[in-house]
Amino acid sequence: MKKALIGAIAVMTSAMGAQAQTAINMIGFGGGTNLPVWSAIDRGFFEKEGLKVSLDRTPGSFEQIRDLMEGKYQFATTAFDNIVAHTEGQGSAKYDNFDLVAIGGVHSGLNSVVGAKDVKTFSDIRGKAVSVDSPTSGYATVLYQILQNKGIMKDRDYKIISVGGTGARVKSLKDGTAGMAIVSSPEDMELKREGFNLLADAAVEIGAYQGSVYATRRSYAKTHDKEVQAFMRAMVRAHDFVFSDKAGAIGVLKARIKGISDEAAEDMWTRLTGPGGLNPKAAVNEKGVDMVLQLRSIYGESKVPNAPGSKYIELGWQKAAAK
Repeated sequence: MKKALIGAIAVMTSAMGAQAQTAINMIGFGGGTNLPVWSAIDRGFFEKEGLKVSLDRTPGSFEQIRDLMEGKYQFATTAFDNIVAHTEGQGSAKYDNFDLVAIGGVHSGLNSVVGAKDVKTFSDIRGKAVSVDSPTSGYATVLYQILQNKGIMKDRDYKIISVGGTGARVKSLKDGTAGMAIVSSPEDMELKREGFNLLADAAVEIGAYQGSVYATRRSYAKTHDKEVQAFMRAMVRAHDFVFSDKAGAIGVLKARIKGISDEAAEDMWTRLTGPGGLNPKAAVNEKGVDMVLQLRSIYGESKVPNAPGSKYIELGWQKAAAK
């Protein structure tokens, strides 16, 4: 009887714990840079914070921002540039109530410039097309600047086509629609194995850059401070895990990326934890924020007002979690 009572209490306690978890919908892009989020899900970091998080993949920034503004998702991983562009009314769509804000850093520009099989040097892109997600935001501005640094000028030497997220840009390279694109891992390494050309590491070419960030709406955070705090505690712990537990992180990669070899998984971990890779403790790269704003002032639809980076960021939750 006593054992039965103890068992019943254990079941009730477990059920109560499950009920206490807050369901969180999150949206991001594909690629190995999802490793911290995958780790937080698979290793129970979210669960320990009372959150039950699902991560959906978006086809592109237009759909992602639309779904966030419609309230379908509470958190996102997105290019910091997307937040700046939409805040200033220069994004893929206009929103009078746009209030997405960066609350932590994912990575500092971890992407490769990939050329088609016949584009073996930057000069080979002359007269061809480059594919981007949104032509005036995201990593498009990074690609424009890298090409300009090579003496290849936007609106003169190549055509720009807007196709969407990483999967769509990979397709554009494979079907010959585009001769060049910025592509994240592991797709960039897969393309290299298929005979495409990795021409540059974007982070090396640009220098300090804030790539993707963790983001939420200010209106959501205002009424869900507890959930935002819990989310950032889990993400800081997940970033710590990726950097400190190589074997564990590689295990998550192998579980999440179908068919990845041991060698490719280790190469990806090395890249993710190296220069321009994941941000330690999910911190925002503040020097990289300045670079994003500088590029927007050059390639945005119109000059971004001379506003501080803090206009687009709320650092309090990450800094509290990092302590």
